Amino acid sequence: WFTCLLHPEIDMTSNKAERALREPVVQRKISSLWNEKGIRIKETIMSVLSTWNLRGLNTYSMLRQTLSS
Repeated sequence: WFTCLLHPEIDMTSNKAERALREPVVQRKISSLWNEKGIRIKETIMSVLSTWNLRGLNTYSMLRQTLSS
């Protein structure tokens, strides 16, 4: 339960994770995608872009590299 006390690099709250989920939830609510396949594709793309952003990677370069390989 108190892993953050043994590992100071771990945040005590889940605020960072909750904030990361906020934008995709809002996007899903206002999205015009109505079928499951379209929703899953969009969620996957948003997840990949968010991960690259959190890691400090250039999303444009990474997307270009991914699509060209």
